[in-house]
Amino acid sequence: MKIKAKTRKTLTLSKEEWINRVNPIIRGKVNYYITIIKAIKANEEHGQKSRCMTRWMLRIFLSIDGYIRKRLRVAFIHKHSNQKNEQKMRSKWNNGFFVGIKLVPSYWLYLNKAYGYTLEEYINEMKIKGKRKQQNAKKLAKAKGEEYFTPHRIQKMQNAWNASSC
Repeated sequence: MKIKAKTRKTLTLSKEEWINRVNPIIRGKVNYYITIIKAIKANEEHGQKSRCMTRWMLRIFLSIDGYIRKRLRVAFIHKHSNQKNEQKMRSKWNNGFFVGIKLVPSYWLYLNKAYGYTLEEYINEMKIKGKRKQQNAKKLAKAKGEEYFTPHRIQKMQNAWNASSC
């Protein structure tokens, strides 16, 4: 709700101003959840095993990051009115783009504070996850007897490629 309130579609701000509005919310959310990691480490120091699973937090952070990027893409569209196709926006304004303009990914920040994860590792992991997701979609389409690369999908990919090379 805080992200939604800070990224209203009616505002036309610069990218830096959008990032400055969103980053404090991301840091606050991560700091809230990092206390769980600190508690687990403190328990381990006292010889107490913790059965607390933190994998669900990573899924939460990935979904938060996706939502924030989606909201910012919509906000950026005011400056780039010809970018109305979602596929074009996703390829042009991808994870690397948002890291480049100093958006703090909550997934990376959490892993950085907990385990010393670097931004390069984050970007590489996101690229690998994207490729894996596409491979799984291809397998699923093949299992259903459908073609993954339909003419419509190929056209969308070509449009995205043309938009990202501009």
